[in-house]
Amino acid sequence: MQITRSTDYGQSPVGPGGGAGYTYEPITKLVAAAADANPSPYAAQNNDFLIEVDASSQNVQVTLPAASGSKGQHKMIKRSDAAFAAANAVTVITADGSLIEGAASQSLNAQNSVIELKSDGTVWQVIGGSNSAAWGHVQPIANIAPGASPYTYTAQAAGSVVVTGGTVSNIQLKRGATTIAIAAVSPGVVPVSTGDQVITTYSVVPTMSFVPR
Repeated sequence: MQITRSTDYGQSPVGPGGGAGYTYEPITKLVAAAADANPSPYAAQNNDFLIEVDASSQNVQVTLPAASGSKGQHKMIKRSDAAFAAANAVTVITADGSLIEGAASQSLNAQNSVIELKSDGTVWQVIGGSNSAAWGHVQPIANIAPGASPYTYTAQAAGSVVVTGGTVSNIQLKRGATTIAIAAVSPGVVPVSTGDQVITTYSVVPTMSFVPR
């Protein structure tokens, strides 16, 4: 992964024209390469403020420092792919497994999506951004293009897979090593978390959509 950091950070003792001091907020740019580990990991530094992520070529995982040692830290993470790759995920987790707004992880699923975070010493709180309903902005429904039956769709984010029409004989939800059957009705609505797989068997291709949470 290519990592570029601005060098200006910290408190300047003297502002422009000799006035009061002011704060520089550093920018860190991450550009993942196809040859990187999947997902390509980045451990956020204490002095990172804005982290811009380019996931055009690979999934990226940003790891926040432990909330317990980061009380008061303020970070923003923005997805800014050079060429938006909807199939690639940008995921935010924590180094110690502490929660981010009640969840183990958060994802940036849209171009120019942003999450703004602050640690209260126990968890990382989401205090702003635009990407999901939890942050005050709902992403649009995405069409899914089914392939040959049985077709497997892997969720890149939390939401629901909706299956309508066609001639569907079986719908299954797979999470890890566990697979369960879902009633093959129309419409079929299957709630999913990131990484879940929805396996649909049919003789006539149905219409499938993903509804972000």
